[in-house]
Amino acid sequence: MTTPVPSLTAVSLYPGNGSFIVKYELSGPVPSSDTFLVGVHGASQDGQVVRQLGIKFLDGKCIANFVFDHNAARQENFEYVPVGDDPRVIHTPLPSPPLDDLGQSPKLRGYLNYAGSDRQTDVEVQIIR
Repeated sequence: MTTPVPSLTAVSLYPGNGSFIVKYELSGPVPSSDTFLVGVHGASQDGQVVRQLGIKFLDGKCIANFVFDHNAARQENFEYVPVGDDPRVIHTPLPSPPLDDLGQSPKLRGYLNYAGSDRQTDVEVQIIR
């Protein structure tokens, strides 16, 4: 039996002191087959600064927790440490500069990709201060 691909039900950013946490809430657990990617696409108000945050799984195991700087065409990878027992919630801590670089009131949208196909591209992202 194939596990259904979950949807992204909520995305929240929690800014802190020098870092922030991204919380992805899913309708079900990360699939145990193929690639599964959730993330946040962010742009400054003028669209000049663009960053992509994401966490990618292959066959249910994390293979990348990253920030991609579209302006410099450079990706920075970070360790992923699972937090909590709920398989429908993913928390990823990241350093503040990628979010800070977007300035005040950035345009943010959550996305979900499964097996190389975009399933969701415009999920609302809440910043929790």
